[in-house]
Amino acid sequence: MGEWNSRKRFTTTMNHQEPDRIPINFGGCIATGILHSPPDAVALTRLYKYLGINDYEEPEIGPWANVVTNIDERVMKIFGNDFKMISPSSGGIKLEPDGTKTLLGVFCGLMIKSTGIYDDVFDFPLKNCTSKKDIDNYPYWPTDEDYKRLAEGKVEEVKRIRKSTDYVIFEDSYKAYPSLMYALLSGYEKWFLDMKLDPKFFFYLSDKLFEVGLKMVEHWIGPIGKYIDVVTTYDDLGSQSGPLMSHDDYVKFIKPYEKRMIEHIKKYTDAKIYRHSCGSVYDFIPDFIEIGVEILNPLQPLAKNMEPWRIKKEFGKDLVLFGGVDTQQLLYQSVDNVRKGVQEMIRVYAPGGGYIFGTAHNIEPDIPEENIAAVFETAIEYGRYPI
Repeated sequence: MGEWNSRKRFTTTMNHQEPDRIPINFGGCIATGILHSPPDAVALTRLYKYLGINDYEEPEIGPWANVVTNIDERVMKIFGNDFKMISPSSGGIKLEPDGTKTLLGVFCGLMIKSTGIYDDVFDFPLKNCTSKKDIDNYPYWPTDEDYKRLAEGKVEEVKRIRKSTDYVIFEDSYKAYPSLMYALLSGYEKWFLDMKLDPKFFFYLSDKLFEVGLKMVEHWIGPIGKYIDVVTTYDDLGSQSGPLMSHDDYVKFIKPYEKRMIEHIKKYTDAKIYRHSCGSVYDFIPDFIEIGVEILNPLQPLAKNMEPWRIKKEFGKDLVLFGGVDTQQLLYQSVDNVRKGVQEMIRVYAPGGGYIFGTAHNIEPDIPEENIAAVFETAIEYGRYPI
C-alpha cells in the first residue's frame, strides 16, 4: 500500500480497515495528555528526565484541570503520536486576589479555583438564575469581539501544520453547549431540577448556551474547517455506575441539541465528528451513532457496561473507538501489569481496524513515569497489524 504516515493510518482506521499499526494519540487532544500539579504531582517533568530529556520547557498549564499545553514534541514522537491539536485563542481570564479564575469569552464566566491538586470548577455563577431576566442580564455572555478572537492567528498555524507535517489535525475546543456548560455554570443539581421542575426555563437557558456554541462553530470551525481532520463535541453524561439521566430524559432534553450541533458543524467541515463523554454512556451510544458521531472517546473501561469486549462487539462496526487504557487503577500497578493490561486492550479493540489508541482520559499527575512509558512502548510494540 506504499509508505504509511499518520494521515494514511488514520484514514484507513476510519474506514474500519487495518493500517500498519494502530494510530496513537498522546497529547494530540485535550483528553490524552498529562496533568501536572506542582510541587508534588509532577508526572511530566519526571517523565522528561526518565526519557533523558533535560532541556525541556517548563510545563505550561491551561486554565482548567491542570492540562499541560506544551508537551515536548520529542516525547510525542517517542510515543508514536499521530495527532496534532489545534485550539482557539483564549477569551482571557479574570483573576481575583484569592486565586479564583473567571474564564471569559466562550467559557461564559466559568469559575475555577485550586481544589486539592487540581484547578477545577468550584462555584456556579448561574446558580441563582431563575428567570429570563436573570439570563439576559448575566454579565459574562460572549461579545462579538470574543467570537472574532477565536481564530486569530490560527488559520496560518493550521495551514502550516497541514503543509509541513503528516499529523492528523485534531481540532479541540470545549464545545459542550448547552448541556455540560449548563451543569458547570449552574451546578449539576440545578441542571437536573430545572429539567423536571421548570422545563420552560431550562429550554430558555439551554437555547442561550446553544447559541454560544453555534456562534463558536461559525467563527472557529468556519475559518479552519477545510484544514482539519477531526472536530470535537463534548458532553459528560455518564458516571462510574451508569448514565446521569434516563434515556427518555436524554432524548427529550439533550439529544436534539447534540443533533443540531453536529449538523451545524458539518456546514463548515468534512472532518470526522469526535464525541467525548466520560463514564458509562452505553445506553446512549446508539443515539450517538444516529446523530452522526463517528469517533467515541474516552471508553472508560471500569464504568458500568463499558467493558472493551462489549463496546467492540456491539458498536465496533459503526464507530471508531478511541481511548480505553484505564487510568483509574491499571496505571498505578506494576510495569508488568501495565504492559499486560495494554496488550489485552489492544487485542480486544484493534482487530479489523476502527481503533485509535489512547488513555481513558488524561494521565494523572501522580502516575509513575515508568508506567507512562510502558503504556506507549507496549502500544508501539503490540499495536502492529495483524494483531
